[in-house]
Amino acid sequence: MHGPMLALAALIAPALAAAAPLPPGIYTNEEEVYFDKEAKRAAAPWLGVTVAADGKVAFVDLFGKSVAAIPYKLVSSIEPFDRIRMTLADGRVTELRRARTATCWGAAPKAVKKADGSEDWAGARDLKLHDQGGRVSFGGGTTGAPEVVLRMRNVIWPSGPSRPSLVLYVHKPDAPDKAVSYSWADPGAKMIGINLRWMQASCTIDTTNEEKAK
Repeated sequence: MHGPMLALAALIAPALAAAAPLPPGIYTNEEEVYFDKEAKRAAAPWLGVTVAADGKVAFVDLFGKSVAAIPYKLVSSIEPFDRIRMTLADGRVTELRRARTATCWGAAPKAVKKADGSEDWAGARDLKLHDQGGRVSFGGGTTGAPEVVLRMRNVIWPSGPSRPSLVLYVHKPDAPDKAVSYSWADPGAKMIGINLRWMQASCTIDTTNEEKAK
């Protein structure tokens, strides 16, 4: 994005914070995009934003990394201010939901075993994730273990008998759109984990989420 598009983004980016009393946090349209695709409807692009304590807005990707802002304007916030609607440059309105954050650990066995023949695990702690499609990876690189990607959703079905669920997915980096496996729990659960033998992980919902909700 450059030229007039950058200028437009610079003008309207503050609108989100100015138009509604949004709590600080992460907001994404993960659920809308997912269910639109499931229903074979044209889906909006996946969007994630962070709202800082001072109201400043920044766009982020699935892994929480900063990306370039896109033109938008705020349509409305939805009480209790855990959702926002944004109009994109093409006129489409998309809904973003506020995420709960979680802290996770993960482990995967290294390709080379210990001298006694037992598994040698590469572990990672303090991995930051959120329940609106957030992703985080561990392993890979110099760890000697395969790279594993975790993804989390707080699934609220638009219709049907299925109950809302907190879901933890496992992806491999070369197939980001297809989960290898997943586990689920009640949305009110404080912890969710998974063990596939070749990897294991556990995530705990951060207590600051309750503090933010007050």
